Amino acid sequence: MKDINIVIEICGSAGEGTISAGEILSRFMSGQGFEIMSFDSYPAEIRGFGKCVAHTRISSNPIYSPGKFVDVLISLNDKHSISQLGSLKESGVLIYDSQPARPHKEDESAVGWTKPGMVSYGIPLNMLAHKAAGNARGMNMVALGVIAALFHMEKDQFTDSIKARYGKKKQIVIDSNVNSFIEGYGWTKENIKKNDSYSFKGVNLPEQKEKLIINGNQLVARAALDSNLSFYAGYPITPATKIMEILSRELPKHGGTLLQTEDEISAIGAVVGAGFGGKRAMTATSGPGFALMTEFTGLSVMAEVPAVIINSQRGGPSTGIPTKTEQSDFNSAVSGGTGDCPRIVLAPTDTKSCYDAVVLALYLAEKYQTLVVVLMDFFLSNSIKNIDVPQKPLPEYLNANIAPGKDELKDYKRYKITKNGISPRAVPGTKGGIFFSTGLEHDEYGRPDYGEAGHLKMTRKRFKKFNAVLSEAPAPEISISGKNEFDIGVISWGSSAGAAHEAVMSAQKEGINASSFSSMMVSPFPQKALIEFSDKCKKILIPELNFSGQFAGFTSHILKRPVEKLNFITGRPMASEDIIQKMREM
Repeated sequence: MKDINIVIEICGSAGEGTISAGEILSRFMSGQGFEIMSFDSYPAEIRGFGKCVAHTRISSNPIYSPGKFVDVLISLNDKHSISQLGSLKESGVLIYDSQPARPHKEDESAVGWTKPGMVSYGIPLNMLAHKAAGNARGMNMVALGVIAALFHMEKDQFTDSIKARYGKKKQIVIDSNVNSFIEGYGWTKENIKKNDSYSFKGVNLPEQKEKLIINGNQLVARAALDSNLSFYAGYPITPATKIMEILSRELPKHGGTLLQTEDEISAIGAVVGAGFGGKRAMTATSGPGFALMTEFTGLSVMAEVPAVIINSQRGGPSTGIPTKTEQSDFNSAVSGGTGDCPRIVLAPTDTKSCYDAVVLALYLAEKYQTLVVVLMDFFLSNSIKNIDVPQKPLPEYLNANIAPGKDELKDYKRYKITKNGISPRAVPGTKGGIFFSTGLEHDEYGRPDYGEAGHLKMTRKRFKKFNAVLSEAPAPEISISGKNEFDIGVISWGSSAGAAHEAVMSAQKEGINASSFSSMMVSPFPQKALIEFSDKCKKILIPELNFSGQFAGFTSHILKRPVEKLNFITGRPMASEDIIQKMREM
């Protein structure tokens, strides 16, 4: 028995079924018991003609990042695939169309750009698709047949996966896709002599458990529904739109309401209004939309109204690069806005924690009566992973409002000064619970108070409540504990944490004494734990997907020591290979 760890990319043009083929491959391999992580890239235009890439990592062991280098590249479009060859390993495999519909122009044939050591398999993809279905639409399924034949995948079970994918289509569609797959499989078995070492035959797999094949956006919607979300308001924006699409179908089934607004300002206004009315409310957006919400985020903090915003970051600034991933909204999420405006910020570190973060966000927003921002990104929103089925929220997470008692309602102070900063909150309609609520500074009754002493008292109250959140923060994830000294400590956040953890594990195998640290809670930040970790490390490395090192600047202010930055704005997720290379240099 053996282990396997392989990255397969399918590259084509928009409309050629590239992404569908990648999804079928991922789901099939997960069903076979493998760990999978897939990530697609495609043009920003709704129906463009640009390059599409379905990137899938398949392993018999746990996966923490999508992998930077490619073992197998399938070219459905040579012109686009040439630019992907730079990621193909020196001993990698290229599968290309040996009989394209039109002869390639000079320098536009992918096989002509391969390097010595690479293995190339010429398959008549277009011809086989026409033979199977009478047109070229099945090239993607022919390619899946080639992969199955070359790398010893179960033919019949793969066929079943294709049928399941197109099960709601007409029978002619199902048949044409299945026939295309079979043509590719059969032709490859009869005509191709295998010259590479990749094979899924005889791979050692762990005991199979029930797995969810899901992306971050789907988990956000699932967590919101499981957490008794009552109201969602939103405006479509890549890469967060899918959350609203799912909730538009499912939220009414749970007795909730969804409102598509005319813009992001209206969306957050509606969310704050619903929160004021005692409903669990949420919206989702990306950087440009989050910028528009700034004034209402301050209102949520000042008026102490629960509100949750999912911000799935993308390339910026402004409209930026809608379909590329980035981690460049850290500063605006943590410290953007006017005045001293403390807000809770959670940053999921992997697909599974997208669920946990949303459950926690809705709970904390309700209990601490404030704004909670969940910082995801394009990669976490759209990458597909097979994960264990999440545990549903505990009962105490489903109803966290601290309501006033009868004695408190006799002289109700909505913003009463308390030991932990949390005031008893009456929802509209509570007998005796009438109060003032505006965006102005106020006294304990909510009436405007512009005095120096009152402003100081209420600011202290808001920060006391904010700092109390740390008592409920998930513990930071530290790769190795118990040691007193490390040569390198890698501190990461958000979607880069998986790559950092994987890089540290690889570094340890190379003899580099290293450890990693990440925290889902980034505001308020667990400073004590970070300092304790840092004190054990001779050098600190902070990788993140932005140009200026936003988190590194934030962290170095806490640590008061120099740190090494590793910054990328390639639009791709963080790669463990880049982190370990930097660790070697350090």
